[in-house]
Amino acid sequence: MQRSILTLLTSLLLFAGSALAQSVTVTDFLDREVFLADPPMQVVSLMPSHTETLIALGAGELLVGIDEDSPQPGNRELPRLGSGFTPNVELILELEPDLVLVDQFSGVHGQLQELGVTVFAGTPGTIPEMLAFNVTAGELLDRRAEAAELNASLEQKMSEMAARVEAGSGPQVYVELDPTPFAAGQGSYIDGLISIVGGRNVVPAELGPWPMLSHEFVLEADPEVILLLGAPYGETEQTFRSRPGYSGLNGRVIEVDEHSGDLLSRPGPGLPEALDWLFSVLYADGVPD
Repeated sequence: MQRSILTLLTSLLLFAGSALAQSVTVTDFLDREVFLADPPMQVVSLMPSHTETLIALGAGELLVGIDEDSPQPGNRELPRLGSGFTPNVELILELEPDLVLVDQFSGVHGQLQELGVTVFAGTPGTIPEMLAFNVTAGELLDRRAEAAELNASLEQKMSEMAARVEAGSGPQVYVELDPTPFAAGQGSYIDGLISIVGGRNVVPAELGPWPMLSHEFVLEADPEVILLLGAPYGETEQTFRSRPGYSGLNGRVIEVDEHSGDLLSRPGPGLPEALDWLFSVLYADGVPD
């Protein structure tokens, strides 16, 4: 009798330990604890960088719905759920996801949480945040080994690229998001990429990662390379140089296409291609001695 009770208790403890091993709790970008009793089988991604990360981790088959800008995983055609800031909540609920990945600034997490949906809120904005998010995604999706492998490959690429040029030896770069002018400053993901390939951002650190500049500032900075991320929306070298005073700027103007713009602005597994593209643009005339 006593032996049977001990056997039962041991079985219960083993079962509880096994169940506990499957569960995971992580902290999202809003300092909220996100708990999953089991690895999710159905995931909704409302940000392209999240979708790309899942695919890179070999977890694309878990996706059941994506936002309007995300790539489709493999040969499947998943339902589009609107933008990450104004998604189709009703359709999300119909998909019965175990986990929804959203941006931390959209407010969507609160709406879904009230409806009983498990939500992770947070999109990386820097290279360190991206590497940390990969680890978190690996924990959430039970893809820890894949996350470690992904980060190792990204870190190797960054090291190889940094070894090709001396830090700060490249051209002065101005990255314009729109003609306001709205720019990518130091502390942004784009700035991190520029730094790795030796470029120097003309925007000083005290202005923050996403400053609204004056035209006077751009003219005084006189950057050597100008990247126009607004090119897919009509901004061209001609419209740039037609602004008052801009015709006197001597820098090379690069009209960034949509694909390259996505690479620069989506912290994720596209980093190696983004670095290669930046290197080719910044050093079109060769790497300085």
